Amino acid sequence: MKASSQVFCFFIMALLFFQSCREEYVNPNLLITIDSFSDLKDDNITIDSRLVNRCLNKLVASDKGTMGTDKFVKSYYGNRSPLLWVGRNGVDYRADTLLVYIDLAKNSGLSREMFRYDQIVRDLKRIRNLELGVDSVSEVNKVIARLEYNLTRAYLKYTSGQYYGYVNPNHLLNKLCVKDSDSLHVTYFHLFDVPMKHASVDFYKKALSKLRNDSICQFLHEVQPVGKMFGLLCEKLNDPTISQTERKTVLCNIERCRWRLRDYPENHKKYVLVNVPAFRLYAVDHDSVLTMRIGCGTNDTKTPLLTSRINRMEINPVWVVPKSIAKNIVYRQGYLRKEHMYIMDRKRGKLDVDYASYDKVMSGEQYIVQEGGAGNSLGRIIFRFPNNHAVYLHDTSTPWFFEREHRAVSHGCVRVQKPFELAVFLLKEKNEEVVEKIKYSMTTDVNNYDESDGVDNSQIDQEKLIKHVEVNPEIPLFITYFTAYPNSSGQLFFYKDVYGYDKALYNELNNYVDNIQ
Repeated sequence: MKASSQVFCFFIMALLFFQSCREEYVNPNLLITIDSFSDLKDDNITIDSRLVNRCLNKLVASDKGTMGTDKFVKSYYGNRSPLLWVGRNGVDYRADTLLVYIDLAKNSGLSREMFRYDQIVRDLKRIRNLELGVDSVSEVNKVIARLEYNLTRAYLKYTSGQYYGYVNPNHLLNKLCVKDSDSLHVTYFHLFDVPMKHASVDFYKKALSKLRNDSICQFLHEVQPVGKMFGLLCEKLNDPTISQTERKTVLCNIERCRWRLRDYPENHKKYVLVNVPAFRLYAVDHDSVLTMRIGCGTNDTKTPLLTSRINRMEINPVWVVPKSIAKNIVYRQGYLRKEHMYIMDRKRGKLDVDYASYDKVMSGEQYIVQEGGAGNSLGRIIFRFPNNHAVYLHDTSTPWFFEREHRAVSHGCVRVQKPFELAVFLLKEKNEEVVEKIKYSMTTDVNNYDESDGVDNSQIDQEKLIKHVEVNPEIPLFITYFTAYPNSSGQLFFYKDVYGYDKALYNELNNYVDNIQ
């Protein structure tokens, strides 16, 4: 009985199956084509690559920027290069990451509008929310093109500015003070001679490769300025009690911290740093710091900013009088003899001051030279280092000068308050015999004058005299310009803008910073 029921059920199922096969069934999706969606098409949100490129070309043509970043961006899109930010999935998180970094840049005083921040945010919102309006079928392509262009521009301007600085000191300071001019030419004093790196096409290409390889977060972090000085200045900038004057000073010094120099004091355990506005020298050896007052060039004969290495000390040096001084004393024989000076002729050698010729002095055929020793304008010791300006650190015959507050009085060289201490600092090994010889030579009346001057050379211990000492290893030297600089306790001090560099720098930087009144 049970078996008969099972056979019957199987027969019924088979019958239903064959019956359904005989009924015709048509799949409604079988013949769908792309045209079937034509009713859903909206021209206002249809991206046309040709229209996007046409809009990009218009943006390139209308962009009047002349900076390196501007030129690169215009060249990139002018050559119809691939889009960087807009893809099949729209605009991804990379744009949001960039906007976060740009927004944080206000902590170091930068204006978001320099990067067209608000325009990018508006366009990004319109694309993501399809807020494109209905008045133009090409609106979406315009927005896409503008967003693409502005994102690339902001990205390269931000990364290059953070890594290299927004103002080029070579262009700024080396065309600041006119040296000579005529109807055809103008020459300038070379005031900034610090080797440094600048943004290049290779940097821009590297930045774009980071963008394509999805490494934007890492790269944006890598380009940030570093160092205690930068952090200290940013902290002061965000102090609610800061005055408008102090704010401008801090902004200028923050920019100086962005400049990518070839060498930094922090790279060395032992170095000498001169800060011109502070009229101060810092001789650093690990955790030990020797400080002293300095004098520097006048506003007409500014001390150049440079990086070098002290390689030699000369005791009781002679002084070759600069032409700017020599032209006024060349025929003052009485003064020249009183100051123990003589004439060095290129052809005839050492001559009496009666043989001085104004024309020959000005042409370089003759030089006025002051004998070394007590009373010499360079003092008793000079510290030499390679540079393009014939400047050096040296002692002075007028030590009372260091009591002045404003000490910009030289022809470009740096006068040091503690020359003997600096000499000892520069020695690798503090050999007592060498130290004693330096001290003896600097304090003994050893002028190379005639006996008629009353100098008793018989009392001089010739074995103790020393004329020069090689500095080995050479000691890095940094002549800098910081109008806000910390003391040994980390407290920030403000100094007068003695050469007007802050004023010139802020005029350029004003295009990049928030002007909070």
